[in-house]
Amino acid sequence: MAEGGDHENVLPYATPSTSTIKPITLKVFTSDPSVFFEELFETGKVTTAGQIKDVVLSRLQLPSNSDVFSLWLVSKHLQLQLKPYHCPCKLFKRWSELLTQFTTASYEDIEAGDEPVLILQRNAFLRIEEEREMLSRLRRPEIMAVDQIKMVVNLLYCEARDNVIRGRYPMTVDELHMLAGYQAAINVNLPDTATIDNLRPHLPSLYPSHMLDKGVVTRVMGLLFGSSGIGLEDSIVESYKSACRMREGCDPFYLKILYLQLCWSKPFYGSVMFVGQIEPSTRLIHRVAYQDQPITVAINPDCIHLFDAGQPRETLLYLTYDQLSWAFEPCSEEGENFYSCLWVEFDSLIRTPNGEDQRVAKRTQIFSRQAPMMDAMIELCVENINIKEATLRRVKKDQDNASSLPQLPHYVWKCGDQKLKQSQNCKEDKLVCTVISEEGKVIEPVSRLGSLKRYKKPDEAAAQPLVPSDATNCPTPSPEPHSDVQPLSTAFGQTSPLDGAGSVSTTEITPL
Repeated sequence: MAEGGDHENVLPYATPSTSTIKPITLKVFTSDPSVFFEELFETGKVTTAGQIKDVVLSRLQLPSNSDVFSLWLVSKHLQLQLKPYHCPCKLFKRWSELLTQFTTASYEDIEAGDEPVLILQRNAFLRIEEEREMLSRLRRPEIMAVDQIKMVVNLLYCEARDNVIRGRYPMTVDELHMLAGYQAAINVNLPDTATIDNLRPHLPSLYPSHMLDKGVVTRVMGLLFGSSGIGLEDSIVESYKSACRMREGCDPFYLKILYLQLCWSKPFYGSVMFVGQIEPSTRLIHRVAYQDQPITVAINPDCIHLFDAGQPRETLLYLTYDQLSWAFEPCSEEGENFYSCLWVEFDSLIRTPNGEDQRVAKRTQIFSRQAPMMDAMIELCVENINIKEATLRRVKKDQDNASSLPQLPHYVWKCGDQKLKQSQNCKEDKLVCTVISEEGKVIEPVSRLGSLKRYKKPDEAAAQPLVPSDATNCPTPSPEPHSDVQPLSTAFGQTSPLDGAGSVSTTEITPL
C-alpha cells in the first residue's frame, strides 16, 4: 500500500471558478504496485472521485458499474474511501486538518508533510459472501472475459497479501506458512526445486515482521542447543514445494484464488482498521505510566473485532451485529489528550462462586478520535442489513412456496435465548467491562452510559437497551442517550462532522 511522499502525485491546492478551469493530471495507483495510471482530466480541480474511478476502470477494462472497488485517498496516517461526488483535490487541501481531527499524528509529522495518493482498492462495504459469489459468477466467460477476471482477482489478491504481510490480519503460524508458500509460487521466479538459500532473500516479502523475528530466534536456538524443531525456513521450503505441485498443469492464477479462499475463511477479511485504546485489565504497570492499552478496531459489513495492537495480533473480541449494542459519546473536553468514545455491549457468561454459568451483559469503552467514524460505519452496516432483511421479507410474503426462498442472513436477530459464542471471545477477560445481570443488577463497577443502540429488525419498534432500564440498578443515562437506531444522516445531530462540499464521509475514514 502506497504511503504519502513515496510517489509523485499532482494535486491542487485551490478550487478554480468555472470560467478558469484548467486540465489537471492525476496519478492513480492500484493495490498492485505495478499497475498505475496517469490521466489528464479536463474538469480540473473539481474532478470527482466517480469520474476518476470510471476512467481507471475503463483503463483496466472492467465494468463501470462494478462495486468491488472504490477510490481511496491514502497516506501514512489516514485512509479515506471516497464517494462518487467527493473531490479529491479539495480533500487534499484539507488533509492537515483531517489528520489533526481524526488521528494522533504529532504536529511535527503533520508539518513535515503526509501527502495522500489516490489508490483504487477494495470497497469497504463489500461483504465477504458477496465477493465470493461475485467471483464465482465472473468465472463464467459469458459474463466477463478471462483477462478481466484475472485483473479483478489479482487486485484483490495484492490487497489481501499486503494486509497479511503487514500483520493486519491475525493468522495462525500454519496459515502464514501456507500463504507464504502460495505467494512464493506466484511472485518469486524460482524453480520448483528451490532451496532455502534461494528463498531466504525473499522472506521479508513473504512473512510479517514478527514471524521473521521468531524465525531468527528458532534458528539461533537450534544452532546453540541442537534443537530439531521445524523452523520458519524449513516450513517455507515445504510450503513452496507444495504450492508448486498445486500449480502443475494449471494457471498460477489458481493459486491467487486459493490465497483469497483462505482469507475469506476469516470473518475480519476486508475490515476497515481504526485505532483506539481501552483501559487495560492489568493495571499495575499502566497505573504508574497512566497509559491505556492500544487496540485496533476492525469493522466490516458482517462483524466487529477488537485486536491487540501488538504483533502478532491477538483477537480480544469478535461480535456479529446481532450480538452487540453500541453508542457513541462525544468528547466533553477539548485537548489532544481527550478522546471521544464508543461503547460496546454484548452478552457473555461468567462463572458464579457456586460453579454455575451466569448469563450477563458486558459493556466496554473504546477511546479514539475515530470513534465517530466507527459509530457511523456500524450505523451504515446495520442499515444495509435491515434493508436486505426487509427485501427478503417482501420476497417471503410474495412467494407461495416457502421452500424456494433464499436463506435469511445468519446475523438476523432471533427472539428468545440466543446461543452464546463464548469460545470466539476467549480473550474478553482482558477488557475492563461493566458487568450487568439479566435482571439489571450491576455485578461489576458501573459505567456512565445508560442506553445503547442495538441492531433491530425493520418492522421492530425502536430498539431498546440490551440491559433493562431500571433507575435503581442501571447506570445514569448520558446527556444524549442513543435509545434507538437513528438514520445515518442524524447520527451526529443535524450534520456530520465533515458535511459540506467535497467533504469526506465519516463512515469511510480509517488509519493505515
